[in-house]
Amino acid sequence: MSTTPISISAHVGSSEITFETGKMARLADGAVTVRMGETIVLVTAVSATTIKEGQDFFPLTVEYKEKAAAVGRFPGGYFKREGRPSEKEILTCRMTDRPLRPLFPKGYLYDTQIIALLLSADGVNDPDILSINGASAALMVSDIPFAGPIGAVRVGRVNGQFIANPTHDQLSRSDLDLVYVGTETEPVMIEGSGLEIPEADFNASLAFAQQQVVLLVKAQKELAAHVNKPKREVPLMLVKDDLLEIAYEVAGSRIEDAIYRPSKVERQKAVGALKDEVKTKILEKFPTATGFEISQAFDYLQKKAFRLSILDKQKTLRRTRNRCPPQPRRRDRRPAPCSWIRHFLAWRNPGPLHHHSGPGGRSPDHRRLHGRRGKQTLHSSLQLPPFQCG
Repeated sequence: MSTTPISISAHVGSSEITFETGKMARLADGAVTVRMGETIVLVTAVSATTIKEGQDFFPLTVEYKEKAAAVGRFPGGYFKREGRPSEKEILTCRMTDRPLRPLFPKGYLYDTQIIALLLSADGVNDPDILSINGASAALMVSDIPFAGPIGAVRVGRVNGQFIANPTHDQLSRSDLDLVYVGTETEPVMIEGSGLEIPEADFNASLAFAQQQVVLLVKAQKELAAHVNKPKREVPLMLVKDDLLEIAYEVAGSRIEDAIYRPSKVERQKAVGALKDEVKTKILEKFPTATGFEISQAFDYLQKKAFRLSILDKQKTLRRTRNRCPPQPRRRDRRPAPCSWIRHFLAWRNPGPLHHHSGPGGRSPDHRRLHGRRGKQTLHSSLQLPPFQCG
C-alpha cells in the first residue's frame, strides 16, 4: 500500500464522491475510503498468494458491516455488542459481490476477502452504493488481478427528473429505485424496482446511469494510476485442452439431452452417468489426472452446453417444467393440509417444492429488520431444511 494519502473525487449528480487511499488499512492488498457527504465507508481487499490443497472453486467472501458507532452510538441492552447482520447488510453484501465475481480471471481460485465497514453515516446518503464503488477501487489499487474498474450508481426519479444517488428523502418520493453497475462501456448488473415505469423511461434511466458510471470509472482509473501498483502474476487453474477434448468425444453429443431431462432425479442420474464415462476415459489415457481436473473438464462442457442451448436454441425454462419461456409456471394453491397448523394459512406448490405461507404481523422493530425504508406490513419467512433438495 502507498504510504502517501491519495484522493480523487468525481461529481456524480449533485453530490461529490471522493476516493482516498494510503491512509488506513495499509497492510491490506488494497484499501480505499469512499465518502459522499458525511457518509464514509472503508473497503479493503485481500487475496491469498497460494491455493489451498483440494481447492476447486473461487472462495470470494464479501462482508459489509454497519456499526452503531457510525452514528455516534453504542448498542443498548444487556450485551453491549453488535447483533447479527441486518437484512440491509446482507443485501448490500450481495449487491457488492454480484458485479465483482465475474471480473476475476477464469481459473483464479485464490481465497479473496473484501470487507466494507461503515465508518460514518449522515442519515442522508445510502452507503450501499459506496460499498460497491469502494470494493472496485480497492481491487484497482491492489495487486489482485481484476478486470475492472466498475462504477455503481442509484437512480431515482422525482417529478419526472432523474436523480443520481438520491437521498433517503428523495427516494421516498421517487417512483424509481434503480441500482446500476457497469464498466466504462457496458452494464454489469441492474437491480431495482419502479412504479409501472414505461419501457422508454426505463431505457432512459439506464442511459442516464451509464453517464454517471463513466465518471466513477475514470476516477478509479486515475486513483490506480497514482498508486501504480503492478498486478501479481499467479498460475491459474484452467481446463487442460487434452482432458477437455476427451470430454467432448465422450459426452459432447449427449450432454444436452442429459441436462434437459424433465425430472430432477432423472437429470442427476443421466449427468452422473456421463461424468463417470468421462472420468473412466480420461484415466485410461491420463492415469495421473486428478479428480479436480476431471471435474473441471466436465463442468466446462456442461456449462457450454447450457450456454449454447439458451442463447442459440432458446431452451431456457423448458428443462424442468416442459414449458416455453412465455408460459407461466403452474401453481397449485390450497389451504393448509392440517387444521391444527394455525399459522400456516396457505400451501403453495410451484413444482417439486412446497411453500407454506402465512401472516407474521408487523414487527415494532421493522425498520431494523427491513432497512431504513421499512414499509412491509407482512413478514414472510423462508426456510430451507436439508431434505428440500432430496
